[in-house]
Amino acid sequence: MMSFFRVRQKDKSPSASSSSLSASSAASSPRNQPCTLHTPTETLLITTSNMDSSQDTGKDARQNTGNSEPKPVSEQHMSELEADATPPSCTSIQAKTATATTASEANAATSTSATTLVDDKGRCLACRQEKLEARRYRWKVIIGLIFPFALQALDVTIIASALPWIATDFGEVSQLNWIISSFNLTSAAFIPFWGQVADIFGRHPAIQTALVIMMIGSAICTAAPTTAFPVLLLGRGIQGLGCAGLNVVVRVILLDRVSLKENAKNWSIFSFTAGMSYGIGPVIGGALTNVNWRWCFAINLPICVAALVLIYFVLRPELLSAQPVAGRDQSRDISHADPSNQTSPTLVQRIATIDAGGQALFLSGFGLLILALTWAGATYDWTTAAVLVPLFLGLLLIAAFVVYEHHMTPPDGVIARMWPRQKAMLPWKLLESKDIGLMFYINFATGAAMYSVLYFCNLYFTMVKVYGPTYAGTQLLYYTPGLGIGVYLSMYLLNGRPCNTFAPLMLGSVIEAVGVGALAWALWSEHLPAIICMMALTGAGTGLRLMPGSLHAVGFFPQHIATVVAIMAVAVPLGGTLALTVMSTVFNNTSGIASTSPLRSVTTLNYLPPNELATVEHNAKCVVCALFLGNVRITTDAKSAETGETQAAAENAGTAANMRRANGARASQAGDMQDTGDPGRRLGRQHVVSDIYLATLLRSKRRAP
Repeated sequence: MMSFFRVRQKDKSPSASSSSLSASSAASSPRNQPCTLHTPTETLLITTSNMDSSQDTGKDARQNTGNSEPKPVSEQHMSELEADATPPSCTSIQAKTATATTASEANAATSTSATTLVDDKGRCLACRQEKLEARRYRWKVIIGLIFPFALQALDVTIIASALPWIATDFGEVSQLNWIISSFNLTSAAFIPFWGQVADIFGRHPAIQTALVIMMIGSAICTAAPTTAFPVLLLGRGIQGLGCAGLNVVVRVILLDRVSLKENAKNWSIFSFTAGMSYGIGPVIGGALTNVNWRWCFAINLPICVAALVLIYFVLRPELLSAQPVAGRDQSRDISHADPSNQTSPTLVQRIATIDAGGQALFLSGFGLLILALTWAGATYDWTTAAVLVPLFLGLLLIAAFVVYEHHMTPPDGVIARMWPRQKAMLPWKLLESKDIGLMFYINFATGAAMYSVLYFCNLYFTMVKVYGPTYAGTQLLYYTPGLGIGVYLSMYLLNGRPCNTFAPLMLGSVIEAVGVGALAWALWSEHLPAIICMMALTGAGTGLRLMPGSLHAVGFFPQHIATVVAIMAVAVPLGGTLALTVMSTVFNNTSGIASTSPLRSVTTLNYLPPNELATVEHNAKCVVCALFLGNVRITTDAKSAETGETQAAAENAGTAANMRRANGARASQAGDMQDTGDPGRRLGRQHVVSDIYLATLLRSKRRAP
């Protein structure tokens, strides 16, 4: 009978002799702390339980130490032993095995073999090799995936600064939320679809296909004529489809072939990249809008080409291939299928494993729900059938999707028995998990807060503060430092202390809630310093919650990496889409501006005829002059009342005479000079705010006599 045990570094063998001092000292050296990069199977030893004879024990020990690596334990016992065992160092494993014999000669022999895995400085060679391989793989992942991941994050916010100008050129300001919603709708709805594609067809075909789709959508948006608004929306929808693939496949690749701790390091780099892309997207979009807003879409084309080349030559050999497809007579669970019975699947067989029914219900229900919320209040009234029918039908289809996935659970599910080869889009045990539900809601709220701040703060700077696209986008940069601080703090809480996901999730939820609430007050009061501070505070809360969500969910369900990543990834754009839809509805209902009014356009004044533009300028100057007028207090006090003669004189003399009398001879002479000036100058452009007039108003800003 075989027994399994884990060797701990702190254990000391009572039978160890002085001849094993080198091995034990190497094990206790500060350089040989527990190997954190080793998997649990590399620290588990298999030895016989027949320990009656010291000769047999010594023989087993010598056999074990003769190998360069211990024999790993079987997979089914790994989870049972991992909970209460700590990873020892490589040298301590060899030293502990060497002390299994009581003979001093055996100890000497085993101590010699124990030092074969360390260098002259006592460092573990296996650890160094694994660290080197992990570092090399990390750099390949960064080089191959940083461009597509930054692209999908950048494309979410790059049009934030260009949004009013795009809507104005197309004459669809009341429908500007569709420019965002058409992108977010497909980018959220197709994320579960891409999770299945990555498993069925492999990582490399999935991410390359997503990049090609992204290029097609960007090209359509770039070439969309201003008379065809639906063409722009079509391109945005295709862009969202490609971004959904980039989002989920990149996350899945980061989780492949690495431990949870190594993934935390890799994901922290990409989380910081995403935060920076979200923040600088409006700035880049504003700069490109000064040239032409079409560059906001055209810039994606060279980035996609570079990403295609880098992934093919750098990362392709490292990516996992397609998962095997189980035979028709086997279980639907591909991961537990017998490899001996596997057949080479055809393309049709791979497509047949996609949960077509679940995908159709999810896409239809989600699309109808977004359509109803987009139309409500802006295009149709809330009580009309055009809003109520898609709203209730969408909710009904989403409920049907949940029931459908429940019956996809093998072996008792009705649909699972009908189509045994199909793999559920969302396994039922994930849907009924409390942790998955809570993490979905947290990521949902994160997306709602982030999208709302980036888009509607930009509308505030553009339409209320009347900033240009570049300057308005620059104001959103104050959101970026908060994101960076939040991501860095999340990295410390995950990899340093307390090394768990609860702390950043809880802290980020509190900070983000306070920041969004205070930002709403700051925008209402139009206090610019408060707006900047609250944007940074909201960004810090968002950054804290960007990274730990996927790690938390994958830690609970490591056997469903692609599906779990898809669920967490769909929550952020879903929350952003619903938030922008509702906020756009409120904006259209409370602005009081008709959809056909020229005030809907932020560039109307630039296209007015010269005579009308001069009239607008003249009226604006008159408004400015009124702000400099003094104040006359109206009172019933007899002492401060004007006499009848004074009032009559004021009425007969007029405003100019009163001003000359109040301000003395200098103002009178100035007025006379202005009256007797050049007639051609008087008939020219009206200079309402002249230097003399303005100076007179400033000196006479006191109570009238």
